[in-house]
Amino acid sequence: MNAELAQARLSAAILASCRWLCWPSWGLLLLLALTSPQSRWLPACAAVALWQAWLGWRLQLDAALLRALDSAGTLEELDLALSRLFGRDLAGRPLEARQRGMARLLRGFLLATGLCWLLCLVGLLAGRV
Repeated sequence: MNAELAQARLSAAILASCRWLCWPSWGLLLLLALTSPQSRWLPACAAVALWQAWLGWRLQLDAALLRALDSAGTLEELDLALSRLFGRDLAGRPLEARQRGMARLLRGFLLATGLCWLLCLVGLLAGRV
């Protein structure tokens, strides 16, 4: 369990470090809205920024759950608390399977971040032309 706990702590730190990536997206979106309010890129940027924020919230939730593993002690205790909270039975999933799901979520978050920044920059450049 010590190796799993160390992996959980490292994963929690990595997931929590992604939090700052949302702020430039909202800044770029605000800049686009202020400089080009009639831009056709604005709705797409806003939709991708919302998707990114939702994925970011999920990453923060996973990071908090991994940090809670320290106090819970075992995955079974954490699964019991999660099933009571969300009504989903997650029992029997090993930590590796959970981390694969978190990695997929992290890839989606990074994709949404890049797409949001790209769309906002294209919208800003299109407004200049």
